[in-house]
Amino acid sequence: MRHKLMRKTFHSEQEFRHYRGQLHQCLEEALGCRGERATLSENEITMLEVALNEAVNNGFKYALDKVSAPAVTLSIYVLHSKFLVIRVKDNGSGFRADQVMAKVWALEENEEEEWEWGESGRGIFIMEAVMDKVRYNAKGNSVMLLKTLA
Repeated sequence: MRHKLMRKTFHSEQEFRHYRGQLHQCLEEALGCRGERATLSENEITMLEVALNEAVNNGFKYALDKVSAPAVTLSIYVLHSKFLVIRVKDNGSGFRADQVMAKVWALEENEEEEWEWGESGRGIFIMEAVMDKVRYNAKGNSVMLLKTLA
C-alpha cells in the first residue's frame, strides 16, 4: 500500500526554499515525531530534510544550465507503512552519480576532511549517509531515497 504525502514540481530554487516550511510540517505530521506513534525522531526528520534538500539542489544544479525552463519534481510517500520514499526528478540531462561517488570515496580513503572536498559530491555523500538506500535512474536525472521507518 502506497500512502502519498505530497507531489510538487518546482521551477526555481527560490520556489523550493519558500515551500520548505510546509515540507517540514508534512514530514512531521506523517511520520509522527511526537508521542507514541512516532516513527522517526525530530533529529531524524531534520536529517531527512537535509538529504532531501541536497537531492533537490542537485536537480536544479544539473538542470539549470541544460534546459531553458528547469523543473524539479518532488514526490514523497510511505510504502507499506514501513518505508519513506522520496523521489526527486529533474528535466535536465542528468549526471553520472557513480563517477561522482568514486571521487568522494577516493577522498574519504585518503582521509581528507569533508570541508576540503569542495562542492562536488558532498550532497551525494550526505544522502548516502542519511538514507538507507539511494538509487539513480540510468539517465542520472532522478534519484530515489529510501528510509526504513521504525
